Amino acid sequence: MLQELFRAKCNLCGWPLPGFPPPVRDRCLRCLSTPIHRAVGVVINGLDLPPGSEVYELSSKGALVRYLRKRYRNLHLSEFFDDTRPGGYRKGVQCQDLQALTFADDSFDLITGTEVLEHVPDDRRGFCEMARVLRPGGVTVFTVPLRESANTLERARLEDNGGIIHMTEPEYHFDRLRGAGKVLAFRTYGLDICDRLKDAGLDATIRTVSEPGFGIVAQPVIIAEKIYK
Repeated sequence: MLQELFRAKCNLCGWPLPGFPPPVRDRCLRCLSTPIHRAVGVVINGLDLPPGSEVYELSSKGALVRYLRKRYRNLHLSEFFDDTRPGGYRKGVQCQDLQALTFADDSFDLITGTEVLEHVPDDRRGFCEMARVLRPGGVTVFTVPLRESANTLERARLEDNGGIIHMTEPEYHFDRLRGAGKVLAFRTYGLDICDRLKDAGLDATIRTVSEPGFGIVAQPVIIAEKIYK
């Protein structure tokens, strides 16, 4: 009976995943990972980076952060706070703006993130900054909402005066710090995300991760390596 109930396990913490229908089955009952977190974990595990690698995760909490803490000694975390200068700290957490990171060039071997880039007003600047702070041959592994279309859907853009122009019906996502429906999505990416990354100096592919034993079915993950110049 128990074997029927728990047919998969979480690859981030090793806990059995409940064999119930979604959405209950989606989350690990121990570390609260989602298929998105677990798919990123599958890709990271395949990179086989040494424990001493310099790693930057674009958040400060959650299942993926706990997994990275176990694997790497030099883990750097951040959040974006509207009321804190980039590089500063709020309650022990560093503030970083992905459009203008305060890290030095060639700082990291790996950058990870889940569902972040769609919320960055100028994602090209964000991609360029990721390329800048990655070491030659360094890799970024992240997820974004992807649609089955060649082109990215631009939903909104930020004006120079700070105003927002909406090109579609506004779409707001959940944020662990701000709550449900609080963070504006500036775009929904299409398959051209690889071209956008290449334009910023990152050679990218989209890998569809399917690992039923880890409760993952057809989850797209972006893998991009810094291009040698």
